[in-house]
Amino acid sequence: MKVVARRIEGEKRHLRLNLVALGDLHVGHRNVDYDVLERVIEYIKDTPNCLWIGMGDYADCVTFKDKRFDLNAVDPTCMTPDLQYRRVKQLFEPIKDKCIGLLDGNHDYLFWRRYQHNYVDWLAYELGVPYLTMDAYIRFSFVRKSGRTPKVRQVNIYAHHGWTGARTVGGKINRIQDLAKIFPNLDAYLMGHVHLLGQAPPQVQLSVDKNLNVIEHVERFVFTGGFLRGYMPDAVSYIETKTLTPASLGSPLIKIRVGESDVVKIEVTEIR
Repeated sequence: MKVVARRIEGEKRHLRLNLVALGDLHVGHRNVDYDVLERVIEYIKDTPNCLWIGMGDYADCVTFKDKRFDLNAVDPTCMTPDLQYRRVKQLFEPIKDKCIGLLDGNHDYLFWRRYQHNYVDWLAYELGVPYLTMDAYIRFSFVRKSGRTPKVRQVNIYAHHGWTGARTVGGKINRIQDLAKIFPNLDAYLMGHVHLLGQAPPQVQLSVDKNLNVIEHVERFVFTGGFLRGYMPDAVSYIETKTLTPASLGSPLIKIRVGESDVVKIEVTEIR
């Protein structure tokens, strides 16, 4: 795990951050929807106060020796992992300066274990961004420079690519909510892997402050989407092989706003 700290500084009444979670590209599979992917990348590049985190599975990275290999699934323009990650690097180049870091995904990690070559570490090095390994604890410190003493409000997020074979939406929701058992009472939890896009039901944690007031803290759970289409003509993917339900493509946009009274507002929308 990596612990990441970022400062968001300003003198305005409201401090803002647009956070995009970008993962499960599966470059190298012929069913990747590059139109949706390029819209997400353009949003990140053109939007002020925008950062992004890589959620893993950037390339499909399935070679002919792999039992998952299917020639009908391979993009003929980038059949090898080298070519796939080269294309990912080209896609990420325009937005590398806004990157918090890159997580491993299961496709990346399995290739690393099998062939002792870590493409995500290489990709992070080439882009000049942090390599986050399997999971990351991210702390944003919103610092308002007003008056003699700056005001600081923290927002904490835990991100993991995800590891689950759950088929039902309920099973996937259970898995993402399990993340709160690892680091409880955070503001948001991000998980990829299952190719769902958007929020799961939030959980409310209660506590009592020093003035004996009951305080509510909302834990938000965000699935980070993907870019691989299923059930496409003349192509095969694991989505139809396992008769999985198609999911919306794209990435979540997490809008964080910190007001003068240090009240944090978090809104989750979608880019697709």
